[in-house]
Amino acid sequence: MSGRPLRRWLAVLVLMPATLVFSACGSGGATGDVSGKVTYQGKALPSGRITFVCEGAGQPVLSSEIKNGQYSIQKAAAGPAGVAVETFQFKRVAIPGAPKTSTLPGSDAPPPGPYVPIPQKYRVPDSSGLTYTITKGTQTKDFDLTP
Repeated sequence: MSGRPLRRWLAVLVLMPATLVFSACGSGGATGDVSGKVTYQGKALPSGRITFVCEGAGQPVLSSEIKNGQYSIQKAAAGPAGVAVETFQFKRVAIPGAPKTSTLPGSDAPPPGPYVPIPQKYRVPDSSGLTYTITKGTQTKDFDLTP
């Protein structure tokens, strides 16, 4: 075997893993807009956050607020992603001398709604069991969480 074919095979073997890494989420610059509904035991989550974690090293992490069960993420890198969902318990804190209002301090928005606790496993994509492959264009993906 001459040196040239051997060098070509070595180049293929070296470049192949790099190609596989870059073929994950975000390849080719394609993006998609993803929106949908997040429910727990069939009921819309009043508030929270959904996060898409693109697979592959150095890939983007995209989050959206959940309001009345609805979320929307614009221009997400196309490809497979792990998904996490979190809900938060808000506490009102009295600030001495501040007027009592029915809205959150510094905001004209009403409170986010009642707190709905969900299992801890949903906080991290590795344990949530939730995944989605983002494609180019507009798409809808609903997630129904279970206990």
